[in-house]
Amino acid sequence: MPADTALPGATTLTPPIYARQLRMLLQQGAIDGDRVLAAAQLDWATLLTDDRRLPQDTVTRLVTSAIAATGKPWLGLDLAASLPVTAHGALGIAAVTARDIAGLLTVLARYSSLRNAAFSWELQSTPQGAVLQATEQVDWGEARGFVLDMMVGGVLHLIAAALGQLPAGLRVGMPVAAPHWVAQYGRYFPVEIAFGQPALAFHVSREVCDLACLGADRHGHAQACAGCEEGLEEQSGRNMTQRVAALLAVAPVGRYPQLMEVASALGLTPRTLMRRLQAEGATFQQLLDTARQARTLWLLQHSRCSIEEIAAQLGYADTSNFSRTVRRWFGVTPLVLRQRDC
Repeated sequence: MPADTALPGATTLTPPIYARQLRMLLQQGAIDGDRVLAAAQLDWATLLTDDRRLPQDTVTRLVTSAIAATGKPWLGLDLAASLPVTAHGALGIAAVTARDIAGLLTVLARYSSLRNAAFSWELQSTPQGAVLQATEQVDWGEARGFVLDMMVGGVLHLIAAALGQLPAGLRVGMPVAAPHWVAQYGRYFPVEIAFGQPALAFHVSREVCDLACLGADRHGHAQACAGCEEGLEEQSGRNMTQRVAALLAVAPVGRYPQLMEVASALGLTPRTLMRRLQAEGATFQQLLDTARQARTLWLLQHSRCSIEEIAAQLGYADTSNFSRTVRRWFGVTPLVLRQRDC
């Protein structure tokens, strides 16, 4: 998805369970998972005990480092297939305890944003059955393929868990060209996949929609859905600081939105936004500086871009001004900061 089509205001905070499971998957493959975590400025002891969600830039660093370490561009499929239903929290439980696949799809359409708000979901009935479509809300850059594969694998894995197997009558539309390693999809998910489609979509025949879930449990389903509803309520009540920080974290490279643009995206006037941030002890400029600092550190230590190119990506026309800003933030020059990671 091109960066300029990313919708503002979407949070892409990711539950740490997925990063934990990725590290375990790497370890099982004789890959140094801790080294991969370190590239994303994570450590296993903290990741294991800290339940705070991971921001998009951290996840992107983790994904690119893991793919480089394994040499597997299909790593998202491997990870999705390794996840137990419970890794998806109340969403996973609500899905597999639904009465039938139609109910499972309804759960996914309503609650999937609780696990990854980088997509919005819509369920449509058709004469042939149903279509569950996911619309990308942010630009994942280098991690896009991994995230799409995780979405495909996650949905198909839940359907397989609910039925005991993947049934005939499923078709997936992928909004990317077929990769050279396309055969890897068949290892875990032997379904028809059409590449080059306008959006990620799951086409489910009417016969499959009517299939009963093996774990159908009216009481358990109701409890899990209640937990999901609480999650939606909590999600909608995120404080303004979090919402602005999430928007800035996914800003297109080379252009951070101005206060007026952020306020408009959140349905507020600039004055109201400033007042609400002030009430939470924050300012727009502080949040903008934090977003720029995080991206600066990542680009200097993990990209091959020149310092001049990085300065331009951060919106600095003058490299010397960028260098002064980096020194103010980190106490050293961009060159020294880059060499520290060598």
